[in-house]
Amino acid sequence: MSAPQVVGDLRTLVTRRAGLKRKVALLAADAGLQSALEQNGCTVLVDPASTDELQAFSPQVVVAFDGLLAEGAPGLVSLARAVPTGELVFSFANASAASALIHALLGTTPGPASTERDVRQWLREAGYVVKSRDVVVTPHVPSGLCVETETALRQLLEQLNPEAGADRLLFVAQRGVEATPPSREPGLTSVILSAGDDLPALEGTLRSLTGQLQRPLELVVVSSLPEVTLDEVARTAKGRAGLTLVLVPDAPTDALSRTNFGLTCARGQYVCCLEAGELLDRSHLSNLVTRLATGTEAWALSAPPVDLGLRFELRTWLLAGAVQRGRYVIDRERVGAFPLQFAEGLALGEAMFFCRLAALFAPSWVRDACSLDSPRVVPSTPAALREAMAARTLRTLGDLGDALQEPEAVQLGALLEDRLSTKNPTAGRLFGQARELVARVKHAALKAREDAKEELDRR
Repeated sequence: MSAPQVVGDLRTLVTRRAGLKRKVALLAADAGLQSALEQNGCTVLVDPASTDELQAFSPQVVVAFDGLLAEGAPGLVSLARAVPTGELVFSFANASAASALIHALLGTTPGPASTERDVRQWLREAGYVVKSRDVVVTPHVPSGLCVETETALRQLLEQLNPEAGADRLLFVAQRGVEATPPSREPGLTSVILSAGDDLPALEGTLRSLTGQLQRPLELVVVSSLPEVTLDEVARTAKGRAGLTLVLVPDAPTDALSRTNFGLTCARGQYVCCLEAGELLDRSHLSNLVTRLATGTEAWALSAPPVDLGLRFELRTWLLAGAVQRGRYVIDRERVGAFPLQFAEGLALGEAMFFCRLAALFAPSWVRDACSLDSPRVVPSTPAALREAMAARTLRTLGDLGDALQEPEAVQLGALLEDRLSTKNPTAGRLFGQARELVARVKHAALKAREDAKEELDRR
């Protein structure tokens, strides 16, 4: 198996992970790495010719690179049979890396690479469990593209998939059985209900959810309540047709931490996240899911009880505080690798998630009457959000139509009157009366001019 161009960081990581005074099989001819391992007291077998030789050596650790994954799961299965008790330390190029994608878009054929999701699946099939994961720092290879454009592309790709920032990864795996993640069920709607210790609030939201028209429906209730209490509170939801109930007791006290955990348990294609105390109209979920099922958008929004205009404008929604996570449903298939995860422990976490979602995906907006009753006031001040995200600014996908559109004429008089009225209602009223007087005088002058012209024409 051929070794990649190994940088110092990778050699250091591999040497540290391989441990001290152990039998190590190095499945690549890398003199620098071999020397580093031997200096750490390891007995090293370099690039064995066959699995029989590897089995006879019986290493405690096997070190490998991209070539290990050339055959996918079968190659890992063969290795597991030859070294049934050995630990596996290997590095591979990330096929989802922004660098690889940009070079490919520019016409450069990328080298051998694999996605992290595929590699984890192959490891599970071979009976391995990932023990640790490191991001390998590699030198940046310029693509030749304009630096500003390349930076913007990288930011967009990393917003969609955070793993796009890692060019190479280093895994440490050992034999074992890993719990299979819940499989996605097409057409299923999952509601993640986060709840603290307020029993009446939880009971009210559960009644609201059990009365939803949307079916099939999965309720994932993540609460800090003990199991016995939570089970008793949720008894009204049990046994309902088309409804599956998942209870997670003794959860963290932070609401967004509970929501994040619930998202990892949910199996639905469509997801909606609520906080105990929020109430839904019976058609809230069905309207939003139908909107998604019959359209092409990635998420659907329910209008708040205030008029926010005919177009979705992020700033307007933020100023209105209409960013509660129960207000929208997300189609997990259409957001791809976008991380459905809220920033835990931050007051602005809910609004930040709303901004991240809106930056990449234009929502489908249901403009009917408000169908979510939320007692929660969610901090969403644009200035505070801009400051909080200054170190990691968002790139948006937009339409040039707005940039090419003629700007609306500014009515300076009306603007000044509005500003005066805000500071001093009396001054604003007097200014408005003066504007009306000036308008009447102008109208009278124009009328007199027209009358005079008509009189001259008659003569």
